[in-house]
Amino acid sequence: MSGNAKRLIIINTIKKIIDIFLGPFLTAYFFKLSADSVVSISTYGIYSYLVVAAISLMVGIIIKNKYEIQMFRFGMISNFFQLIILVILGKNVVNYIWLVGIISGISIITWAFPLNIFSSVIISNEEKKDFVIYKMMFVNIVKVIIPVLFGALISIQNFEKIALIVLCLSFVQILISFRLEFKSGEKSTSQSFNLSDTYKRLKNDVNVRELFMADFFQGMSYEGALDTAVTLLIIISFSNDFSLGVVTSIASILSIFGAYICKRIIGSEKAGIIICFSCIIPLISTVFLLFFTNKFTTVGYNIVYAFFIQTIIVIKNVKTLKLTNSKVINSSNLAEAYVLFELFLGLGRVISYAFLLIVGMFKSFYLLKILIICLTLCIFFVGKHVSKIEV
Repeated sequence: MSGNAKRLIIINTIKKIIDIFLGPFLTAYFFKLSADSVVSISTYGIYSYLVVAAISLMVGIIIKNKYEIQMFRFGMISNFFQLIILVILGKNVVNYIWLVGIISGISIITWAFPLNIFSSVIISNEEKKDFVIYKMMFVNIVKVIIPVLFGALISIQNFEKIALIVLCLSFVQILISFRLEFKSGEKSTSQSFNLSDTYKRLKNDVNVRELFMADFFQGMSYEGALDTAVTLLIIISFSNDFSLGVVTSIASILSIFGAYICKRIIGSEKAGIIICFSCIIPLISTVFLLFFTNKFTTVGYNIVYAFFIQTIIVIKNVKTLKLTNSKVINSSNLAEAYVLFELFLGLGRVISYAFLLIVGMFKSFYLLKILIICLTLCIFFVGKHVSKIEV
């Protein structure tokens, strides 16, 4: 692979370490600090993804013709400041959920948007498959090691001290970003940003319509409140950070194996059947989770979910990258296309966190399990729409 592809993989791997800390472990931290923990966690998610939706248009306009690399670094710097706030405020951070959520949203959109542009433009179609596979392989290795490590360290030390370590990693990530090579001539520099016209053209393409719907249900499921809801279930079942880390790591081992299987089946004539199978099995496991909730079914659900979700994630990522470097979506409308993708994804995320907020208001463990089933069902619709995309 090219140097840019390797650097992006390294940056993305460090980002995953940061995301693990700011994901399940920040959720566990909020759960311990707040009397209305589920409400606080839901509020954090809603603030984050409302900001994503609100500023995605502005970000698209800015990076339409230039400033892609600057915006990419700004996303990393936003993450850096989010960690600084966690270190400075400590246990008082629960009183500033809205501020942390806003900065999180800014970081999400200013990071992911330019990264998608880089992936589509500077990584050739020939290396896209390897890029996606190796990126996920490294991420999954991190997901095996880091949760147990963080869980143990937080149990021995505290959340704030581990935040300092993650803060240093965030700084290293920013430094590596200055080694990325992105030529301005690789994309158009003469066209203005026009979201409405792009949407009118893209909605007539069946593949793009399917991708829009896949993004929405992705936001409703594994890119939305589903992971948070499952994390809450683990916290309630096991009651400590180390157990949370162990369960997360066990599930991640299965994710690596799932990613390897995906590498073998992508392009296979049976890929559509495998996608369908990968959607149905997690749903069946949630039914067992609902009626037989204990530590074993909780671990079992996480293992099944981690393994089978890989098929959908990898195939969707590969198809998205190919579609965003095609006759339908290319350098002339790439920024607008990703704004539309983020809007559909963001809509699903906000709705899923709104449901989690309702569960938090009722403070019902039973409703939490029902929500997990409903959000897991959305994975089926992701797979359904992804399987219809032909690129």
